Amino acid sequence: MPKRRSTIPIVHADDLPTIAFTDEQWQTIEHAYGRQLGGDVRQQITTVTTQYLKDCVFERTAAPKAMARKRIEGIRRGAGNLEKMMLGKPFSASTDELSTEQQDELSRKQQEQQQSVHSYTDHLIRRHFNDPRLVAGWRGDHFRGVLTSLVVACDCALNDLSAAEDRDGQAWGWWIQELTQIAQEHNLPAGVSTELDRNGRPLPFVRLVQELERYLPANARSRRRSPAALAMAISRARNT
Repeated sequence: MPKRRSTIPIVHADDLPTIAFTDEQWQTIEHAYGRQLGGDVRQQITTVTTQYLKDCVFERTAAPKAMARKRIEGIRRGAGNLEKMMLGKPFSASTDELSTEQQDELSRKQQEQQQSVHSYTDHLIRRHFNDPRLVAGWRGDHFRGVLTSLVVACDCALNDLSAAEDRDGQAWGWWIQELTQIAQEHNLPAGVSTELDRNGRPLPFVRLVQELERYLPANARSRRRSPAALAMAISRARNT
């Protein structure tokens, strides 16, 4: 069985599906379920089934998390590099032949030069920097603070991305939970068991799901499985 891809919880789709059961289909559904369904129950089932079809579109078209992770990591890397550049890390140079005093003197000179460079470059940038979003104008230390915050935000975003639950396969489970709630609210059969009834048939709720799936688009139907396997899948969906 192919490994499910991990996706992000947002997607753009222009053509979202809908469903409308015909009277003939409702009669078949009611016959399988063994219960008459009033107009309000039919409407609720239609509503949650339509939402299920939309969720199926999401699961098929959502971008993989790897793409989101790559972009966040790229933003973090760019912000971190710019922050380091603005901090002006001391140049690495070979000082093996210098004494400790000479190295200290060189380090002091480099620090003094860096301070001068920072002041002068900030002055030049400030002369030409004009952005109405920054009322105070260019302040290198403020901008570095923004970059630091951006790096931290990226780290937190990466943690959120890792902690987020995968949504693959959840649409069907949500549909089952909604159908269960509708049945319970209207005192309709909602029991599930891998055992057959005395007539050798699955329990009514399992038959309801089987019949509803018959009228779904092919790409929204769950894989073919035995009544017992379907009952087990329904039980797992309710406990998710």
